[in-house]
Amino acid sequence: MKRGCLIVALGTPASPNPEDIRTFLRSFLSDPAVVDMPRWLWKPILNQIVLRVRPKKIAPTYQSIWTSEGSPLLIHTRAQAHHLAAQLEGVKVGFATTYTQPSIAAAIDELDVDELVIIPLYPQYAPSTVADIWRQVDIIESQPGSPRIIRAQAWYGNSRYISWYARKVRDYVKSASTSIDKLVLSYHGVPQRKVHQPQLYQAQCEATTASIIAALNDHGIDIAWETTYQSKFGPGKWLQPATIERMAELPGEGVHNILVLTPGFFASCIETLDEILVLNREAFVNAGGKDFHLISPPDSDPEAGKILADIYRQSRED
Repeated sequence: MKRGCLIVALGTPASPNPEDIRTFLRSFLSDPAVVDMPRWLWKPILNQIVLRVRPKKIAPTYQSIWTSEGSPLLIHTRAQAHHLAAQLEGVKVGFATTYTQPSIAAAIDELDVDELVIIPLYPQYAPSTVADIWRQVDIIESQPGSPRIIRAQAWYGNSRYISWYARKVRDYVKSASTSIDKLVLSYHGVPQRKVHQPQLYQAQCEATTASIIAALNDHGIDIAWETTYQSKFGPGKWLQPATIERMAELPGEGVHNILVLTPGFFASCIETLDEILVLNREAFVNAGGKDFHLISPPDSDPEAGKILADIYRQSRED
């Protein structure tokens, strides 16, 4: 039997230019799981307002995070697939994106295997990130000759992933020249509407936080902490507290030195490189904060391959 593993990230524009950003946003924001407004209402807003205004507005931000090798998200996802392959002897490994290239269908076709484990690169489950992966997989499974597909479940409590963060925090705390007043764990938010399953998602985020804090305690690290949510988009109530609002409040509460984690992201992207490192840092410093440090996601760390290999093996056993 030919076995394979496919890791799937959300996707990224092909370039930081407005035209490619527009193409990416059109695909991403057309997904009902991402924007759950009635189609008759949302499509005119998307096509006549969002896609006309936002690509040009956000292009400088993408340009600021872009590297000579391309999109940070794509670079790190490719590296993660490489490190995963090194851990899975005899298993063909590939990567895909939900809304851009390489597509899930193309990646599965290229792997050409009999059994395939698919791992969404999101530790916590939310319809806005994972649902369209499984929708595309359902279509592929219905076709003759498709491989046996095993869907990896949410891995918010994966012990290797938790240990990776705990070690990073421990090492930073021990080497920092100033003491850390608070550890802030920021997750991507979701709207507080039933279709987005906010209670399930929040429970998983909080479980990840609790596991990291417990692992830190095992390392002898006792530190104040809180969980926040970022990246609000559009109207309506989202999970609280909002990361950027807390950044403006923390210095007034006597918190001047903070360490930030983003355990809902497996690779650095615009939400971590700009939203956290630029916008949230500015909010914190402008409010009187002094030291702001972010521990990046696993990115291209070879340990990412070990984490994913652990998820692969567990998925095949379940």
